[in-house]
Amino acid sequence: MAACISKGISVLQGDFNLEVADYPPDSFDYIVISQTLQQVYEPVALINTLLAIGKKVIVSFPNFSYWRIRLQLLFAGYAPKSKELPYEWYDTPNIRVITLRDFRNFAREKDIAILKEVAINTHRQQETGNIVTFLPNLRATYGLFLVGRADRQGAD
Repeated sequence: MAACISKGISVLQGDFNLEVADYPPDSFDYIVISQTLQQVYEPVALINTLLAIGKKVIVSFPNFSYWRIRLQLLFAGYAPKSKELPYEWYDTPNIRVITLRDFRNFAREKDIAILKEVAINTHRQQETGNIVTFLPNLRATYGLFLVGRADRQGAD
């Protein structure tokens, strides 16, 4: 937030469960929910509300189908932990897990247009990642999606 403000970009921060419905339609060009979707109780309602008040939404989340996570669950038999998912099962803020394929299916079922998508693989937290194009559901640690309402795809 501080970096955006220092560059003159208007930014709002708050509890979207309480505040997003207060904005009129198309109040924002872009809305970013970074590593948030897996922590909300009603992701369908959230995305629908965000797409009503914003023209486009950028969604990012840790990819639960990353190969190391799969192997940890398969061979260790424990709920996976990683730099991207650093919590124990009993103290995680995540109430669900998401894969890239899950999100694509979700968007198709809910008539949400995926305008762009990037799968990235990071080896160290807080550093830039490499774009993954080959087997992204298996090889990417994070998914980033730019979504919009299907009924106005190409309208902007």
